[in-house]
Amino acid sequence: MARVRLPRLLESSVRDGLVSEVQGNSLGEALMHLFEREPALKPHLMAEDGAIRRHVLIFVDGRRADLDSVITDGTEIRVLQAVSGG
Repeated sequence: MARVRLPRLLESSVRDGLVSEVQGNSLGEALMHLFEREPALKPHLMAEDGAIRRHVLIFVDGRRADLDSVITDGTEIRVLQAVSGG
């Protein structure tokens, strides 16, 4: 299993906490597994076209990732959201 760490900014969108264990062979599969348990999280991370939102950065084992990035047991997935404003 891989581990997903979410930013505190998303705490109100999850029921089971900011760290979750997920399954999948790719980042996309792992996120879908996470969204099955935490459906309120999906609109914060994914655009309507199925891509990762423009202001969301996701790292797999410290490297910027896309939905096709390979994950394995023990992979660390970290989600960061940009904070913008004026």
